[in-house]
Amino acid sequence: MGNFLLFLTNLAFPFAALGVLLGFVFSPRRRVLKSLKQELKERFALEESAAIPQGALWVHCASVGEVKSVSGLLKELKKFYHKELLVTTSTAAGKAEAEKNPLIKKALLAPLDFYPFARRFIRAAHPHRLFIVEREIWPNMIAAAQREEVPVMLLNARISRKSTRAYQHVHSLFQMLFSRIVLACMQDADAARRYESLGLPAPRISICGNVKYDTLNDRPAKLKEAKTLVKKLGWEKAPVLVCGSTHPLEEDLILRAAPAWAEQGIKVIFAPRHLERKKEIETALKKQSLAYAFLSDKKFPKNCTLLCADTMGFLQALYACGSLAFVGGSIAPRGAHNLLEPAILGKTVLFGKSFHNTPDTAHALLASGGGVLVNEENLQQTVSRLLKEPAVLDNMAAKARHTALSFKGATQKIMEAVTNYERKSA
Repeated sequence: MGNFLLFLTNLAFPFAALGVLLGFVFSPRRRVLKSLKQELKERFALEESAAIPQGALWVHCASVGEVKSVSGLLKELKKFYHKELLVTTSTAAGKAEAEKNPLIKKALLAPLDFYPFARRFIRAAHPHRLFIVEREIWPNMIAAAQREEVPVMLLNARISRKSTRAYQHVHSLFQMLFSRIVLACMQDADAARRYESLGLPAPRISICGNVKYDTLNDRPAKLKEAKTLVKKLGWEKAPVLVCGSTHPLEEDLILRAAPAWAEQGIKVIFAPRHLERKKEIETALKKQSLAYAFLSDKKFPKNCTLLCADTMGFLQALYACGSLAFVGGSIAPRGAHNLLEPAILGKTVLFGKSFHNTPDTAHALLASGGGVLVNEENLQQTVSRLLKEPAVLDNMAAKARHTALSFKGATQKIMEAVTNYERKSA
């Protein structure tokens, strides 16, 4: 039954691909794709074999975030296997990120999940192993690798409850695919249970944690520049609230609370999640009475109270210079962004109840006392209260850092699982 369902997905593929192509042709966004010819070449697995490293470790990631999160793991895999690294991604941005990593021999866009394309790519590359990162479950990619006798492993794997329910409708397909996965390193016990319910044998599952936490850095690259910025603003002795990865709802709350905070001498830095919203943000800032500045403008009025950090790569350094942190996407219903980025720097972390993307870290921070749950009603008062109690805040900040450190170590656990598998299969 599993093979029949796989056949049906491939039968439907040309029609689905035609729909996507037509949508692209008539979309105004088609102009953003500057290398259509090369993209189609890679998507249809037409890259010449000579351009692909032979016998490499094939690592497939979704996009930028996944490529970044496994950077340390790639180094360990290369060291262990003594093989080149071939990385495919589902997005052009992910490919560009992979090309920045000097350890990666070749980065390509993954072939479309059509069995002839997947098989052609595998026969051109002859990969030694296929490692699939997080939740990039492409049936034809996995099936073609298995039929070409390429061992398939899941790394840093996760799967949502919603996806699990959807996959249950074609259970026999995923049971066929997952029953042949040789090793699956899961982020948590929930992911392990869900994959097991879909047919992945329990003995092949290891719970290793999330490798993205191994990339947490307590020495931000731009810390010196951030400290210079704080000095230019004249904020060295002022309490500073740093709000990271904010969304419109959260920025509205921040601007409404800012006058009350300003009366207490509290300064505010907020870094929007989407920088293309600058004009919209500037309109909102002009409507309020406080002096403000944009980081990219490099012009700061003497009485500046609000700073919009609209420059990439500065957020963690700004967290380090702040007194208290709020992580966005958590009051706005986006599931929360990385709660441990400020925690690893020894900052108490405020966040809202929408943290379904990072439930493990949210619950751990709340349990330890290093994090505080806030909402639309109490954000202003919570910030004011905590910044009036520096001793309490310092104690909470130490707990936040201890919590962040406890999440490290997934890379080592994954490598132990890989080593054990290779020893048993030798």
